[in-house]
Amino acid sequence: MSQGVDQSVDPLDRTVDLDSTVEIGALTSTKPSPEKDLAKDPEKDPEEAPRKRLKSAIFWSYALTAGRLGTTTIVTFVLAHMLGPHAFGVVGTALLFVMITQMLLQQTLLTTIIQREKLDGDHLDAGFWLVIGGSVVLTALAAGAAPLWASFNNQPEVTMICVALTPMILLQGLTVVPEAITRRNMTFRPLAIRTLIANVIGGVVGIIMAVAGYQAWALVAQQLVTGVVGAVVLWTVTDWRPRFRFPRQAIKDLWGFSAQSALGGIGVFLSIRMDLLVLAKFFGPVAVGLYRIAQRLPDMLTEVTSRSLQQVSLPELARLQRRPAELGDRLAKMLHVSAVAGLPALGILAATAKPLVALLGPEWSPAGTGMQLLCIVGVVNVYGVLLGPALQAVGRPGLNTAMAWFQLVVGVATFYLIGRWLNGSTDDRDQVAAIALGMAAVELSITILMMYVTFVRVLKVDSWQILGPTVPAFIAGAAGFAIPFLVDRFGLVGGPWVLKFVVYGVLATGISGGLLLALDTRTRGMVMRKVQPMLRRS
Repeated sequence: MSQGVDQSVDPLDRTVDLDSTVEIGALTSTKPSPEKDLAKDPEKDPEEAPRKRLKSAIFWSYALTAGRLGTTTIVTFVLAHMLGPHAFGVVGTALLFVMITQMLLQQTLLTTIIQREKLDGDHLDAGFWLVIGGSVVLTALAAGAAPLWASFNNQPEVTMICVALTPMILLQGLTVVPEAITRRNMTFRPLAIRTLIANVIGGVVGIIMAVAGYQAWALVAQQLVTGVVGAVVLWTVTDWRPRFRFPRQAIKDLWGFSAQSALGGIGVFLSIRMDLLVLAKFFGPVAVGLYRIAQRLPDMLTEVTSRSLQQVSLPELARLQRRPAELGDRLAKMLHVSAVAGLPALGILAATAKPLVALLGPEWSPAGTGMQLLCIVGVVNVYGVLLGPALQAVGRPGLNTAMAWFQLVVGVATFYLIGRWLNGSTDDRDQVAAIALGMAAVELSITILMMYVTFVRVLKVDSWQILGPTVPAFIAGAAGFAIPFLVDRFGLVGGPWVLKFVVYGVLATGISGGLLLALDTRTRGMVMRKVQPMLRRS
């Protein structure tokens, strides 16, 4: 269901003065702007400023996610071509260990600060020092536990890589509160710029080290440099500075929601990464490397098209938490945008997955079928990505936590059975495909349950009202995959992989785009409003 709030960072805009109490509905950039003027003058139009701020936030959230994932994906595929599956698998196993502690730090306070209706400087000071103290402790514990993790996965070379990556935990702790301020403020333009800078510099360092022959350590350097540059830029452009104090009331205010969010965040992370845990344990680093590449592009499309909306959904839905009818309507519109952007794109990716992976080299070809199956996971996540923020917005993080841990239990059982079933198999293609299929089944079943709980039991809205507008995008995406799949199945297009990639891509894009415009009146109307003025001018 992938319902946790996606986290990345970045503010180049100046933040508001948080020494005074602020409220979600009134937060804007400190730069003079029409939105700020309107927010101060509700008699003009009390809803205009939030609408404009939401549109701006959505635009820059998409820019943030597209920039971050565009640069990292290009770097990832370049490094994949240079290093091969084994290096990716070793570093992927180590990163999984480090990212668990990072997720704990992020979820402890980030969503709490964003969701709180009222927030002052005491909350931020207390939260910052608690996170810093926790990150120092977790960094030390992670370094000490690295040999145990390597032993669990039967990969001795993972030990030193885990230790080398543990500074990422402290870097994460340094950015949690500034990131929360920026996200609460919905100033995503600076986040996009800062993320792009960090990823480009980290990617360049990684490629240089790969050329120099450092293998897996090139990937380690890429991660560390990206983290350091991102933290430095964040603090350089953020006005807020912590004061060394621990207000008891502020700690008490934050703790209850933070504890539930942290448990939910860890549950979500483990449930969506249980596939990698099983791969590392039963099948080794090559299978992990293949699976990571198979997972990379479906994840990227979901991040760009759906989690970009997720980044702005929590503060926007929290603004409507006392108006359930408006919240349901806003959720439906966000999900429609997510589906229109995500479902056809995932269909096109599934159609071109096999030739695309083959272009990286023959050692990567077993990842093709896995990528197609993981596009199903992407489709499910397009629908599930806004459910967690909706529950958090109305103050029900406990349900989010319970569903995350239920998914984890189901996932553990499913992937353990798959691991035992294929244990001893030497066919990387079967291993990757089986885990991908298991992931799709778990995500689909849990997301359906999560939809029922969110729409029917909590928000009490008509499920079809929210899901119905997404049907044209679903049909467009499914057809965009099915036609090229049949063409490939019957061998109607021969020649090199490059030719197949181009033909399948053009065919899938034409089918998906045509059906979307034909079936989706909202999308067609939006396109026509853009096209008609150009036609008149011409």
